[in-house]
Amino acid sequence: MRRLFLATVMMIAALATGLAAGPSLAQDKGARAAAERLMTTIGLEKRVDMVTQLYLNFLPASTPAEQQRAADLRQRAPTAGPRFRGAVVNAAAQSYSRSELEALDAYFASGEGQRLLTTAITRAVLGLGQKGQVKGSDILKPEELPRDNPALQAAAVKYPAFEGKARAELQREFAQEIALITAR
Repeated sequence: MRRLFLATVMMIAALATGLAAGPSLAQDKGARAAAERLMTTIGLEKRVDMVTQLYLNFLPASTPAEQQRAADLRQRAPTAGPRFRGAVVNAAAQSYSRSELEALDAYFASGEGQRLLTTAITRAVLGLGQKGQVKGSDILKPEELPRDNPALQAAAVKYPAFEGKARAELQREFAQEIALITAR
């Protein structure tokens, strides 16, 4: 169950940010606003809150240590969605240009983009069930994005760098939760 939660969190992070870019230390306000819109389009915060609640419902609580760990995680749960969103927005705004984020937002708002999101989530869930962990290739495959849109293709090229930044942001933001989940 711990692996499932961690893998699901990583899956949503990678999916939510779609694709990533090269190193840009200064965040452009326009890129940050576009990243915020993309997270709303994808429904990232709601998805994270839903997965968090599912995880909390199945936490073991047979020993006092497990009960305390569960109580600590439940106490931190209400802030998970907004904190997750903030971390992913930071990574996306550092990784993509405003035009790339706007292209991703427009694409994921379309019927075709929504179908790709559903496919990617299903692929990740099936990957969890079969392998016990999610890999990048189980989630969003950049080659699935339309080839006729230069901004989407530019974002696809930058995906690996984005994924690395998103993982670093999430590990920093959720260090306490990760420690609680992995404690034995």
